[in-house]
Amino acid sequence: MKFKRLSVLLTLMLAFSTFFTSFAFAEENTDKPILVALGDSISFGLKLEDNQTQPSPNAFPSLIAPGEFDVTNLGVPGWTSSNLLNAMNTDAKFSTAIKAANFITLNIGNNDLLQAVGVNEIIANPGAVDQMAIIQKVIPAAELLKQNLTAIITKIKAENPTAPIVLYNIYNPFGESTDPVFGLLHNIGNQIIQDGVQNVPVYGNIPGINQLYSAAGQVPGIYLADAYTAFDGHQVEYIFGAQKDLVHPNAVGHQVLAGLATEILISLLPEELTIELTPTSTEETTGPVTIEVITNAEEVLSMMWLEGDLSADKFYDEKGSELGTKIVDNKFEVTKNRTYTVYVLDAYGQETVQTITIENIKDEAVPTPPIVNPDTTPPTQVTSAPASQVKATGYAIPNTASPAYNFVAIGSMVLLAGFVTLQVQRRRRQDA
Repeated sequence: MKFKRLSVLLTLMLAFSTFFTSFAFAEENTDKPILVALGDSISFGLKLEDNQTQPSPNAFPSLIAPGEFDVTNLGVPGWTSSNLLNAMNTDAKFSTAIKAANFITLNIGNNDLLQAVGVNEIIANPGAVDQMAIIQKVIPAAELLKQNLTAIITKIKAENPTAPIVLYNIYNPFGESTDPVFGLLHNIGNQIIQDGVQNVPVYGNIPGINQLYSAAGQVPGIYLADAYTAFDGHQVEYIFGAQKDLVHPNAVGHQVLAGLATEILISLLPEELTIELTPTSTEETTGPVTIEVITNAEEVLSMMWLEGDLSADKFYDEKGSELGTKIVDNKFEVTKNRTYTVYVLDAYGQETVQTITIENIKDEAVPTPPIVNPDTTPPTQVTSAPASQVKATGYAIPNTASPAYNFVAIGSMVLLAGFVTLQVQRRRRQDA
């Protein structure tokens, strides 16, 4: 399961750079993080390819989380710590690469010790070996290695304060052997590299050189890859051997070295980002519902919500501008029954979404008038009240009416008509 989580490697490595450089999290970034490998022939992958003039694609730097990095391999065969430090101070290529790195591996110091020990001389004439004399030759070389390693790490940190550094300690290329020569080389190697030497004339007790690497691994941002332990007892499996090379790792050995860095990388991965959404009430309500947001993010860079069941990319437009509604104090209110999506982005560049469906908001009831069915309601019968009867009170009026006046009127009209007729006849006689 841990290796599946390496899919978030890109955001993790780039996240280290965000503390000092701007980074648009919302935009899809197709660039891979950059791994820069500093070192000697082991980083170079010497002897893995025939007629090799360039770092091998099968060397351990290219095998760390395969496919996840753009690898810049600056390993050079034969280099000591002095060669690397000088190049970092004089060759702009190294400075440029270090500044651009998201992840750095450092494997140096092997040749410092091998050259001081004189392995070829021991193999050529094992009977003439004086172990204490060899230890005394190694001590100045170890002291110079200590100074150079400190300067190398200091310079890397000055040029790139955020990139994690995987520092490989020294493995003993010689395993236990019944062969007197290789048995001797194994013992000398363990003394110089791991166990240390007691009561060295002039110098006293001398610790193994890997104590220097262990101390450096305590510096924040530096992670020790224990190559010594990984190879101890497995030299026959991991080293080419006498027929091809006595000290360089074969293909299996490079896979082992890469695995050490990959495990360190996994240890740097943040906890998988999660979101938990809880409504303040699940009872029916006519008011808004508050949704509380709980996340395990150590530092939240963005927290938003939108209506609908959405993916993370829907929270940004094509230009990387946020489209969601900001969530303040880890809660927000909704007023409708809907599915809502919450988006969270943390400081490591991890983003995730979670949905919640609200179903308990009811519309407020509006009173309606009662409905009367005219077919079933009996008609109301209206009865008219009888007209009021006025009852007279007091004395009765006597009936004194008489037709005499009518006769007078009729007689007067007859007299008038007769008078008119008489006058008309008189005029007719006079005219005659």
